[in-house]
Amino acid sequence: MRATPYAEPVSELTIVDLTAPDERPELVEQTYRAVLRPSFNTDELSGVEAVRPHPGRLLSVALDAAGVPVAAAVTELEPGGISLLGYLAASPAARGLGAGGRLMAHLVEFWTAGDYPLVLAEVHDPRGHDEAEDEHPEARLRFYGRAGAAVLDVPWVQPALSADGARVPDMLLLALHDSGPVDSAALVAWARDYFTGAEGAGFEDAQAAALLARMAQREQIPVLPLQHWRQVEPLARD
Repeated sequence: MRATPYAEPVSELTIVDLTAPDERPELVEQTYRAVLRPSFNTDELSGVEAVRPHPGRLLSVALDAAGVPVAAAVTELEPGGISLLGYLAASPAARGLGAGGRLMAHLVEFWTAGDYPLVLAEVHDPRGHDEAEDEHPEARLRFYGRAGAAVLDVPWVQPALSADGARVPDMLLLALHDSGPVDSAALVAWARDYFTGAEGAGFEDAQAAALLARMAQREQIPVLPLQHWRQVEPLARD
């Protein structure tokens, strides 16, 4: 496993798409340890089971010329409905060298060719997440902007992904390929399913009620050019 940074952009990449639970288990574990675990905190990524592929979950891995994973993405697939890009990251050694962008372009082709009309991503709103050594929210927005993403005009809160985890407030929802306005009833249903599946609860607390109320204010939620992300009114905190 490569531990030192690459000296130049990663040019020779092979991208592997996995959708079966028993498909290349060693690669799944290696990708989790080398790419995904270093890129997300425990509130955002609980364990390897959260990324293990199955027919409703696509794990896409970019491998360098030596077969080492340098970038990875996990998409929760919902044919005909709302899918979610749960994770996208490059390994610490390959960050800023093009592997994530190459993988993102591959994913957009995959979603466009399939029956995935809307794929969302959760990203930190820079107004609620400060720049830090391993936290660059505006750079992440620029990355998705280069890939053609847009932003939904509604705030977001990521659910708690494990029993001892916490919700992540101050988030934005991005639409990752061509999308018009989003039906608010469909988004509310998706949010309820997501929170209930993650937290095992009814999603009826005050924060959830405020979030759902914001989603339901309009029949259609506008999708804005990503550079207008500051127009999204944050969810008020008590």
